[in-house]
Amino acid sequence: MSSPLLKSCKACGTEISKYSPFCRNCGHPQGSNLIIWFLALFLIVLIAAYIAFTLYCSCHTEQLGAMLPR
Repeated sequence: MSSPLLKSCKACGTEISKYSPFCRNCGHPQGSNLIIWFLALFLIVLIAAYIAFTLYCSCHTEQLGAMLPR
């Protein structure tokens, strides 16, 4: 029976730690692509927010200048 802390490599079948990001025998990555998709989605949302904020500020600059005391 295998240890609960070990799993088989997805590529070569060698037993490795279940927390290992890659296989020490063949070098195959063991993580899922889910984290990469979440990171990509986060970056896209961050860039979209930056663009929206920049456009909002550029459109309302004249209104802010009129509100400032002289």
